[in-house]
Amino acid sequence: MYLTLSRLDFILGLILFPVWLAAALLVRRQAGRPSAGRARRTARIALAFMTFALLATAAKAVVFVRIASLDWEFVSDRRAISTLALLVPAALVTLVVSLPRVVSAARRRPQDRDAALTDAERGKAASVRAVLPPQITAVASLAGFFEKFLPPHRSTAVNLAVAFGVLALVTALLAVRARGRAYRLSQGIARARRPAGRVWGVRLGTAVVALGAVFGLVTLGLDHSRLPGTFSMMQGEADYGGGPAGHRHMAGGPHLHGGSGSAAAVSVDSLKGPRAGKPDRVFTLTAQEKKVRLASGRTFTAWTYNGQIPGPELRVKEGELVEIRLTNKLPGKTPVTIHWHGLDVPNGEDGVAGATQDAVQPGQSYTYRFRVDESGTRWYHSHQQASEQVKRGLFGPLVIEPAKQARPVDHDVTVVAHDWETPGGTYPAFGSSDTLERRTAKAGEKVRLRLVNSSNLTKTFALTGVPFRVTALDGTGLNRPGEIKDKQLVVGGAQRMDVEFTMPASPVRLTDSVAAKSGIVFSPDGRGTIEPRLDGPEFDVTGYGEPTGTPFGTGSEADRDFKLTFDDWLGFYNGRFGLRQTINGKVFPDAPMLMVKEGDLVRTTFVNRGEEDHPIHLHGHHMLVLSKNGRKTSGSPVWLDTINVRPGDRWQVAFKADNPGIWMDHCHNFVHTGLGMVMHLTYEGVTTPYAVGGAAHNRPE
Repeated sequence: MYLTLSRLDFILGLILFPVWLAAALLVRRQAGRPSAGRARRTARIALAFMTFALLATAAKAVVFVRIASLDWEFVSDRRAISTLALLVPAALVTLVVSLPRVVSAARRRPQDRDAALTDAERGKAASVRAVLPPQITAVASLAGFFEKFLPPHRSTAVNLAVAFGVLALVTALLAVRARGRAYRLSQGIARARRPAGRVWGVRLGTAVVALGAVFGLVTLGLDHSRLPGTFSMMQGEADYGGGPAGHRHMAGGPHLHGGSGSAAAVSVDSLKGPRAGKPDRVFTLTAQEKKVRLASGRTFTAWTYNGQIPGPELRVKEGELVEIRLTNKLPGKTPVTIHWHGLDVPNGEDGVAGATQDAVQPGQSYTYRFRVDESGTRWYHSHQQASEQVKRGLFGPLVIEPAKQARPVDHDVTVVAHDWETPGGTYPAFGSSDTLERRTAKAGEKVRLRLVNSSNLTKTFALTGVPFRVTALDGTGLNRPGEIKDKQLVVGGAQRMDVEFTMPASPVRLTDSVAAKSGIVFSPDGRGTIEPRLDGPEFDVTGYGEPTGTPFGTGSEADRDFKLTFDDWLGFYNGRFGLRQTINGKVFPDAPMLMVKEGDLVRTTFVNRGEEDHPIHLHGHHMLVLSKNGRKTSGSPVWLDTINVRPGDRWQVAFKADNPGIWMDHCHNFVHTGLGMVMHLTYEGVTTPYAVGGAAHNRPE
C-alpha cells in the first residue's frame, strides 16, 4: 500500500508543475490576445488546465493524507512542506481568487469576436488577482517536482523558514511585475519595443550566466562531496539514544569513543578469539580469479574462494575452535577480507576492512580464529568493496551444527541463491545451477533446505507439492513451527531461512520466483516434475509458531532507544551525482553512530519511507523482533541479524549489548551501502587503529 501511494505521490508531483505552469502562462496570455474571441478561447484553455491542475492537487492532498494515516513519519518533512505547507494553500488561493475570474472570462460572449479588447478589459484580465495565484501555485508545485532534491530529515522549522522565505520573495517579484503590466494594459500604454538583436543578446547572456551558475554549483557540489583519502570509520555524530551518557560529540582525530565514566580504552585488536589451543577445525580459503561455468553452459570470469562458486561450504559444530586462513591471489591490487555473516564472533575477527583489520593484499595471508558458541545457517563473504567482490563470487555458506542434534534429517541441503552477472546478462541461480536440477529423496525421508540469499535484492521462493515448516530464520530456531503450504517465502538480501518437510511419493519443487523455469525438483526416482505455484500468500513470521520465554521483551525498559529512518535523496556523494541512500537524512561517514555500553538493553526502531527494500544487518549481535508495523509479535520469538525493512515498514527490535567492539550496521544491498547507507554500533571506550583508505586501500562496503 505505502509503495503504491508513494509512487502515485511522486508521479503527481512530476505532473503538477508543468500543468500549473501552463495554466499560469495561459491566464497571463489572455490579456494580450489581439481580439475578444481569441481572448475567450485562451481563457477556456486556461480554465481546462486550471481545473485539471486543481483536481490533481486535490488528488495529491488525498494521497498525502492517506500516507500520513499509515505513519506521520512518512510525510513529516519533505512531503509535509511541499504538499501541506506550500502547494495546498497556494491552490486554495487560486481556487477562491483566480478561478472565478477565469470562469467569467471563459463564459463571456463578445458581440464582435474580432473586435479588440478594451483597455479596461485588458487591465481586468491582467489584474494581480487573476494572474498571480496560479503563478504562485506553479512556483509552490516546484517543491513537489524536485522533492527528491530536498534534504530529508532536516529541521522542519528551518526547512519551512527557507521554503516560505523563497516563496515570499518570488511572490513579491511576481506581484510587482503583474501590477506594472496590469497598469500599462489598463491605460493603453504600449511597451517600448527593443531591437531584436538586443533582446536576443539579453536572453543569450542570461542563459550563459544561468548555465555558468549551474556548472559552478555542480562542480562545487562534486568537490565538496568527495570523501578524504583516509578517514576514521567513526566520522559521524555519536548518538547515545537517550541513554545516560547524555552528550554528543563529533569524532575527530583519534579513533576513540568513550562516554562519561567509560573505562580505559580497549582496542579492537585485543578483542580477538583464542590465540592458544589446537583448533578443532582448520580451513584454508584462497581468493582467486577463475573462469567458471554455470549449469546452463554459460561461462564468465569470477572471483572465487578456492576456485569454486559459491565458495566451499564450511561445516563446523557448536563449541568448536575454528581457524580459517585466508590467502589472497586475486589479480592486480585487489585486497580482500572475510566477514562471518550472522556469527557473533569477537569484534577483532569480524573481517571489516578499515574497522577491525586492514584488508589482505594480494600475495598476503590472514588468519581468523574464534570459538563457535551458536548453531544454525550462516554464510561468509568479503567485506572489502563488497558491492563488486560479493557480486563476482567472493562468498560461501557456513553451517554450524548444534552440539546435540534436535531434529536429524536425511537430506540437509544448502541452497545459496545468487544473481550472476555474465557477459550475456544476469542469471539467477541456486549456487552455480541456473537450470532445473533434479535430486533424489525417498518417500518418507526428512529434508531440510537451508535457503541463503547472497544477492542484493529480496528473493521470493516457492516450495510446491508438499506441506512444510519454517524451522529457523537467520539460523535461529523457531518455537513449535506449524505446518504450512503454498506460502511465498520472502527472504531479504543476506537473510537465511530453514525449511523442513517430509518427502511425499510425488515430486516437490523449490523455485525462485524470478526464474520460474529453473530450481530444484526432489522426487523418489530423480525424475518427474511439478509446476511451481507462485501466486500464494506471503509467509508472515510475526504470528507463526508458539510463544516461549525470552530474556527481554516489549515490556522491558531499554537503556538506549534509537530511531533510524531510511530514505533517499538526489544529491552529490563522493564525487558523483546520484540517489543517496540516507539514514536519518545523512550518509556515511556522517550517518549516526549508535553509542552503547556493555550490558545495555538497546531498543531500535527502523522506518523505511523510501521505495526500495533495505535489509539492515547488525554485525556481532542478534535482534529480537518486538513488533512490525505497530503489531507485536504473537507467535514464536523471532531473532534476526538482518531485518528486511521494506517500503512503508516500521520494525521495532531489541538486543543486548554483550559483544564489545565497533560494529558495522548497514544495508546489505551493497549498492545502497556504496551510496551511503552505513552506520556503526560503537561501544564506549573501544578504539580502532584502522582507517578507511590509506595504504591498505580499505573500502568497508
